[in-house]
Amino acid sequence: MEAGTLILVLRILILMIFAGALWWGVGRVVQVRLPLSDPERVRRIQAVLSLGRSLLRAVILAVALLMVLDLIGLNVGPLLTGAGILGVVVGLGAQSLIRDLLAGLTIVLEGPFGIGDVIRTAGVSGKVERITLRATYVRDADGTLHMIPNSMLGVISNLSREWARVIVDLPVPRGTRLEALQEALEQATRALREDPELQGGWLEPPTVAGIEAIGETTFIVRVEAKTRPADRWTVARRLRYHLLQVLQTESGSLSAPG
Repeated sequence: MEAGTLILVLRILILMIFAGALWWGVGRVVQVRLPLSDPERVRRIQAVLSLGRSLLRAVILAVALLMVLDLIGLNVGPLLTGAGILGVVVGLGAQSLIRDLLAGLTIVLEGPFGIGDVIRTAGVSGKVERITLRATYVRDADGTLHMIPNSMLGVISNLSREWARVIVDLPVPRGTRLEALQEALEQATRALREDPELQGGWLEPPTVAGIEAIGETTFIVRVEAKTRPADRWTVARRLRYHLLQVLQTESGSLSAPG
């Protein structure tokens, strides 16, 4: 191995070691100083760290590439000028990459979601597992991991911020006595409040909102509960269970006398 090549390899290794040590130090500082009691802030900082890791990796690769080009005798001066860089980027057809990078920076600045958030975007709904400058990785309920370019995220619905509302619409035969139905629904919501699987799962206890719609043979009764985002699906399933259980038990007393 020639001396120049050996020196280049050593420089690249030193650069990688320095970058790795720097990143490890930043991670340790954040871990020590980060208030774990604020999960939303934790998720946002994790997103920033994920993007920072991608940026650092890109910088290392770019510097290593310039070192290699310089070693083989290629003049890298024009590449370091604004016009030169722009010309290379456009020449390589990297406009979409630029859009993705700018969108990734927007995620850092705006913080619409973080690692661990459940979001709905670009026709995909799932949990954010990783964020890079190029793309966001979302795993849906089936376990499929979707890689979505940041420039294609579009409208983002965050299902994990602060609180969520569970809404259960229950179809009831029109011949049902309203007074008995109201009592049965209140009984179901009381059972839900005492459900050991859901202790602390809601921010506001479930309540009967009232009749939502009237059809030819049924009318729709709505029951709502304000919950923590992570508990919304469990609360919804248990709420349906208790509602059906009470309605089946009290079915005889709910019907209007014929």
